[in-house]
Amino acid sequence: MEIRNINIKIVKRIIFGLSLFMTALLQAQGTFEGSAQAKGIISTDDEIPFWLYSNQRGRLDQQTTFNALAQLNYNYLFNENSELELGGGLLYKNGLWDDVYIDEAYATYRYKTFEADLGVKQRPEKYMGLSSVGGDVLWSNNAMAIPGLRLQLTEPIKIFNWMYTKAQIAHYELNDDRFVEGAKIHFKSFYLDLRLTPRDIISGELQHYVQWGGTSPVYGKYPENFGAFIDVFLGSEGGSDASGPDQANAAGNHLGSYEFNYRRSGEVYDFTFYHQSLFEDSSGRNLNNFPDGVWGLFFDFHDGELLKGLNLEYVQTVSQSGRYGSTSGLSGTFSGGDNYFIGNQYASGWTYRNQIIGLPFTFKEEDGHPFTNSRSYVFHAAATGHFWQLDYKAKLSYVENLGTYGQPLNPHEKAIYSYGQLIYPTENYGNFSLEAGLDHSNTRNTTAGLSVGYQYAF
Repeated sequence: MEIRNINIKIVKRIIFGLSLFMTALLQAQGTFEGSAQAKGIISTDDEIPFWLYSNQRGRLDQQTTFNALAQLNYNYLFNENSELELGGGLLYKNGLWDDVYIDEAYATYRYKTFEADLGVKQRPEKYMGLSSVGGDVLWSNNAMAIPGLRLQLTEPIKIFNWMYTKAQIAHYELNDDRFVEGAKIHFKSFYLDLRLTPRDIISGELQHYVQWGGTSPVYGKYPENFGAFIDVFLGSEGGSDASGPDQANAAGNHLGSYEFNYRRSGEVYDFTFYHQSLFEDSSGRNLNNFPDGVWGLFFDFHDGELLKGLNLEYVQTVSQSGRYGSTSGLSGTFSGGDNYFIGNQYASGWTYRNQIIGLPFTFKEEDGHPFTNSRSYVFHAAATGHFWQLDYKAKLSYVENLGTYGQPLNPHEKAIYSYGQLIYPTENYGNFSLEAGLDHSNTRNTTAGLSVGYQYAF
């Protein structure tokens, strides 16, 4: 067995060095936590049900029947304003890609509301893990964590009594096997809060991702100098030194999203209405693809027992600014057929280790094969709570997949994805879990699956 992209001797040295480092840290003042978990899955088909593997941080794939994860975390508090966190985790999973992976290996430094992350770190879960897109249409926790550096403000800072803002910027390295080797991701976002009353907040956020750099087997090495980064940051045209079919468009492969939220804090529950758009070029930026994106309602019940959280979502990715074609009145420019998450010169698309980074309803076949679906309608409902001595989570999704503009599915696939989870927590013996999924489709076999898991924290 090998660890992907890392020499086994180097891995052993890293683990040995980390163990010495963690031992030294334990002798200092700080807190140490760890956990170990394992899961076994059976299914009536070659593929397990959709919600058993989707939005699972890349820890399972369509054919996984077993995985195991070990994690270690250390927190050191310098003072009330300053903190250092170190974390690591190793994952084994079988399935399409049977291997051992570095799940996490990171350092996080926090100073008041400023936070810096370096390394491989999983993103936090949003909306109690109920959202069909993981709370983020562009980065849904469907794929494994990507190594990089992120700088962010964790809490909005005040501009006026009624206006707050925060921002973040990041750089990631796509170190997996892909069409453009060594490609990078640039990310930035800007967030604004308008506090209408102490209980009512309207917020907006702009997110911008760019795949850039790397070496293409067709077009050669893409620019990675400072000038290329400035073009990527500003979304400028590729320029004369750019290569590939997008030379006349913005440098790199761009993705973005506008997110609008209305949040109401109540005595019994907090209520959030949200919309996240998605775009890959100027047509989507100008909302020519409206109403594509995610439309959702989320309820957080403060003292809820039987019902702690409820999420309702409608997702569509069918407009894509219309079919691809020339733009009226603008010679040599083209629009439409956005094909979300499917790249041109970056032919591996918006994926990491062959799993979609964004919303999980975009389908990609095994490595080297094309995308088969980027246009979907989704109606999704999910809930979580507690009864008797059990924590539960339930999801139900109706999905209609249309294929792509270039290769439509005929007939359209109409499917229902259902999922249920029960967790039995104990005080001294860890947590026991049972998950079940059932998928029914008009074009595929009906699939049922069952998962049994165990987690112990120390």
